[in-house]
Amino acid sequence: MKKAPRVFATIATVALGLALTACGSTAKPAASQNTAGGGGGGGSQNVVKIRLAFVSGKGSMPYDAAQMFKKEIEEQSHGHIQVTVYSDGQLGQDLNVLNALKSGSIEMDIPSTVMAQVIPEFGVFDIPFLFKDRDAVAKIAHGDIWNKDLKAKLDEKGFVGLGFWENGYRQITNNKRPIYKPDDLKGLKLRVPDSKIRVALFKELGANPTPMDLTEVFSALQQGVIDGQENPLATIKGSKFQEVQKYLSITNHVYTPSYLIASKVWFDKLSPDDQKLIQQVADHVGDEIRQEGATVDNQIIEEFKKAGMQVNQADIPAFQAKVGPVIDLMKQQIDPAFVDKVIKEAQS
Repeated sequence: MKKAPRVFATIATVALGLALTACGSTAKPAASQNTAGGGGGGGSQNVVKIRLAFVSGKGSMPYDAAQMFKKEIEEQSHGHIQVTVYSDGQLGQDLNVLNALKSGSIEMDIPSTVMAQVIPEFGVFDIPFLFKDRDAVAKIAHGDIWNKDLKAKLDEKGFVGLGFWENGYRQITNNKRPIYKPDDLKGLKLRVPDSKIRVALFKELGANPTPMDLTEVFSALQQGVIDGQENPLATIKGSKFQEVQKYLSITNHVYTPSYLIASKVWFDKLSPDDQKLIQQVADHVGDEIRQEGATVDNQIIEEFKKAGMQVNQADIPAFQAKVGPVIDLMKQQIDPAFVDKVIKEAQS
């Protein structure tokens, strides 16, 4: 019995040591927040947290791709990498989020047409009628144009290009009349992304193009500030533009990708295993979302018809005949050799 105090003292010492060890394992949140310790480790002290931001809403292709990415990366990393999705411009408009990526205050973004404002070479995807189908898009996504040329440009600007994803074929909606031929666009005040080439395209077609951030378009349509807009069908649905538009015209005038872009200052701090896993999942999601995009367009058209929209097929050859000057203008802003390279790869 005389030894009991020593036993109790020993137990107390061990307990205190365990408590201090436990505290020490959680006392470094800043270092562990975005430091990878090997893909799939799952240890809570090494969780990689990703804020994934973009401006489009639920039902759009970027939204669906974001959900795919979140699900796959969390499953394959066994919870070691965790993604919080911020859609509808919750963390800011396009350029604000891209600027936040440069500083590392946001980890990932899914921009689309806006990339041409940051890196002019991305403007090549504003070439009208560039891609005949999504198989042609996949060739770019898996080829040198994305994986070497454009990723190198992103790197120079403080970004990491991870995914060549889907936004979709763009169609025209408005409240004035069906659009069958370019003449039907005359005088229409049409929202477009802030892209010099897109503005030039619709001026060439006779419309009055009005650059505007996507987050502002619904209220502008509702209030009659603009007559119409042009976007992929899934984005139209995700933004609920069908609620404030009468006519949908199928033109397929431009296919716009979206891109999974990461902050370079953040990504470079990850372990090689985590970087590799994120890249693999990003590539897989790109293939999956293009397949989804090919299947949902017809479904959305039927939904819009049931909702009361008038839908028509435009005379696409009539539009194609008008776009030559737009490509000439692009070659004044982007290296003509690069423009020709993209056209050749996309249409071969």
